[in-house]
Amino acid sequence: MSLPPPALLIDAAEWYLDEAWQGHLATRHWRRLPARADVAIARASDLMRREGLRATFLVPAGIVARAAELLTGLLEDGHDVGLSVRCPCPLDQIEPADRRRYRDAWHDELAALERVIGRGVHGFGAAWTVSAAAERWWHPLLRELGFAYDATPSRGAEPEVFALEGGRVACVRLSAWELDAEQPSLMGLPDELRAAHAARIVGAADRFADAGRVASGSVADHLKLAVKAAGPPPPPLEPEAPAAARAGVKRLGIVVPLKDEAEGLPSLFLELEILARALADVAECEFVVVDDGSVDQTWPLLERLARNRRRFRLARHGANRGVAAAIRTGMLATDAEVVASIDGDLSYDPMELRHMLPMIEAADVVTSSPYHPEGAVQNVPEWRLFLSKTLSRAYRALLGSDVFTWTSCFRVYRRSAVIDLPLTNRGFLGTAELLIRVLRRGGCVVEHPCTLEARLLGSSKMRVARVVLGHLRLLAQVAMRRVK
Repeated sequence: MSLPPPALLIDAAEWYLDEAWQGHLATRHWRRLPARADVAIARASDLMRREGLRATFLVPAGIVARAAELLTGLLEDGHDVGLSVRCPCPLDQIEPADRRRYRDAWHDELAALERVIGRGVHGFGAAWTVSAAAERWWHPLLRELGFAYDATPSRGAEPEVFALEGGRVACVRLSAWELDAEQPSLMGLPDELRAAHAARIVGAADRFADAGRVASGSVADHLKLAVKAAGPPPPPLEPEAPAAARAGVKRLGIVVPLKDEAEGLPSLFLELEILARALADVAECEFVVVDDGSVDQTWPLLERLARNRRRFRLARHGANRGVAAAIRTGMLATDAEVVASIDGDLSYDPMELRHMLPMIEAADVVTSSPYHPEGAVQNVPEWRLFLSKTLSRAYRALLGSDVFTWTSCFRVYRRSAVIDLPLTNRGFLGTAELLIRVLRRGGCVVEHPCTLEARLLGSSKMRVARVVLGHLRLLAQVAMRRVK
């Protein structure tokens, strides 16, 4: 007796949820990256239509607001639509105390999807694999929510779908993002991972067509699930209360130097707004964004994005003067006594400011420190780490200082302690020179261990050979005590 052909399952999770990137791409970047699931779904849908195939599409709730017509079109073509969810770790690694919170999030995502497609949803699936031996703690919760099957893949096992009332269905599982050749390239990931991701895009349309020759029908077809009505709408959410402002909360000026960063500006402004809300109980944030002589569309885009945003002010250098000069310009544009500087590429998590702000009470400068024994780096090339750590050790030895990291731009300053310091180096060298001058004048520099990540979008403006030679000259000046 021959076995029935497997079901055809298309996971339309976002492109940046490629499981090979797990542990290399911090989840804080997800909201910065362009969502393209609708592009991938449209291409998969066209291919299915040409081949005359029916499938199950697992779609993320995040696209429903902009892709209603696309999703209803899937149903009109006879496909089954399920919910694809994302979590910061595989489902079998979620702590018991957090599980109900995820269930509540799935409830809201399910309701949003059902409202758009106008019918009930049978299927659920997470993008990342779980252990084949894992206790699927989420199955009882899925039954509560009205799901009929779980398509979360098992690591190292043949693809299959778990019917929540018992039984399993074999399937051929495809990732829709493989059909999207125009997705951005993430520069801050290891080369071998980026190459493997790109390789999965090559020939993807042929693989989809080949899968249709061995797989047939949707999961709902195989389980003989009838069309069901959408569930009742969820109760209206209470408006989120703003973080309570603490009496006497301090103003915090946050300087963001930029050069040719037009590609990442929309996501940068989103992150800064989120940062301001997150810090509202400890700081009243204002942002000074400094365009350091950009030659792309950074300045006109800045003007458009900052319009009607009360927290933002802009400054501009007509020509490139360097990151240290841009930070100084930003400091001059605010009268806040506590000033932070952050990288425009968000290579440090700006949420670390919550931990750094209390430290400035007893210091002149608080600097992030990936080279601190408790710090870390992620995806930064070994040769660059070697150069940077070697230079930092040299500064540490010459100055007899406990500071481990000298070149970070992510810092908090007491403005009055640094605003009048002379700087002969206006570029990347100026970040080290500032610390030297603070220390040699008897000031206090403290470090906060942080994780440094390679930038994801765009390219670094640092010219490595020029910067290394500059550091060697600065070290010589320090040794001769010419920098005071």
